[in-house]
Amino acid sequence: MKKDKATAEHNSTNRKEGFDLQALDLDFFSQLTYMAAISTSGIARGGLFQYASRLPYIAARYFRKADFVARMFNHDYSRACQIIGEKTKETEVKALLLRLSGALSSGEGLPDFLERESEVFSESYENIYERRLEILRRWSDAYIALILTSALVTVMSVVSMMIGQVTAGFLLSLASMAIAVTIFGAWFMYHAAPRENRTHSLPYRSKEQNMARSIARITLAAGIVVFIFLVMNKVGLSWLMLAASALLFPLGVVAVIDDKKIGDKDTAIAGFLRSLGGVSQATGTTITEAMGRLDLRSLGTLKEDVNVLYTRLQAGIAPYLCWQRLVGETGSELINRTVRVFWDGVSLGGEPQRVGNEASTFANKIALLRAHRKLIASGFTWLTVTMHTMMVILAVFIYNVFLSFSRLVQTLMPESPSTEFYSLPFSGVLGDGGIHTPLLYTMIVAIVIVLSFANAFAIHSAGGGHLFKLAFYLSITLAISGGAFIVVPPVVEMIFGIVK
Repeated sequence: MKKDKATAEHNSTNRKEGFDLQALDLDFFSQLTYMAAISTSGIARGGLFQYASRLPYIAARYFRKADFVARMFNHDYSRACQIIGEKTKETEVKALLLRLSGALSSGEGLPDFLERESEVFSESYENIYERRLEILRRWSDAYIALILTSALVTVMSVVSMMIGQVTAGFLLSLASMAIAVTIFGAWFMYHAAPRENRTHSLPYRSKEQNMARSIARITLAAGIVVFIFLVMNKVGLSWLMLAASALLFPLGVVAVIDDKKIGDKDTAIAGFLRSLGGVSQATGTTITEAMGRLDLRSLGTLKEDVNVLYTRLQAGIAPYLCWQRLVGETGSELINRTVRVFWDGVSLGGEPQRVGNEASTFANKIALLRAHRKLIASGFTWLTVTMHTMMVILAVFIYNVFLSFSRLVQTLMPESPSTEFYSLPFSGVLGDGGIHTPLLYTMIVAIVIVLSFANAFAIHSAGGGHLFKLAFYLSITLAISGGAFIVVPPVVEMIFGIVK
């Protein structure tokens, strides 16, 4: 009865678990690093699988299943790994479980086996990540080419209206094509980029993350009030865009600052744990005592967090809580994973130097790969902002040129034009072109708004990071779009010498 109940609970848990193949690679890398670190403590097989199954990673589900099979059906862990491995569809996981089964049955030492497998998958993960970055680089180039379609559609629409009669369906089809292509490009940018979380989901967060949450609540409330006020006063769309940009900008700036600090701390954590483990091993002292012997000036932005950690440890607070608060206050998911590897490995009795090296290698590998991604994303960001500026200005400029030229031609038309007069070039302007002018304006506005959101989303997808960073890029694109609607029309009128 007990076994049936456990089986039912296990099956229920599996049904509730989500599965994201994009996140499996990083989770599997984290899982192997963790197991390699805690295995240096000489922990028993059952304890190793139980600790591995408790991790909040997708990859932990396979070790949870193996542990379940071993305990519920009285199999040894070698046979349990073989059973689960044979039923697993993911190639990398399947191969590891079968190799682990062979190592357990042959009596090979788990620390050496897991350390070797962790090193091998480290190289595999690097290759996977680099391939995704290469795809991202190519799609970033393709995205710039795709959004040029919007400018082409605008030019085609205006030229068609000027040289001949066009239907509303023709204009709507052109606008729909431009919008669809832009959304399609942004969607592919999202799916081409590596999927990873940089910020953790723990109750304690960094100061910037807490501030961003508070600003987000204020922004939402203020945005509703400002929007209602501007609409009631019949303020133009351009000012609505500028108001939205102004409301989003503070939230975005705080998110960008937090992202930069997280990046710096992710780089520093590898050296800190490597040095801490080495000093503890060499001096034969505890982690707290070894921390007091370190020179923290090389840690950069992490120095303050480590000083606070050391002070709390010296005060006699439970070490686990101190390390958890350190993780929470940095706001970094990479530090969360790395500290879990280091602290669990050391607290279970593992060799500090070996555990520190495992944690350091993992953190350093991820930090270097993210630095490469940042290099690609920064170039794409500046290029996209520049292209967005030129595209919006061009679209608004062409529309206002058409509007001004149409008014100029109308002033030169005779009072009673003959039929032959409408057979001249630019008959669209002379004839019924003015009928579709409001539709053309609506089309331009729709394209500009879609470009603003799509470009901001594409930039955020390329660089990654917290969702609130999207507010920063969106505030920039909305400010450019709103400014174009305000600045460009007077410039066009000045060129044509038309005064309203």
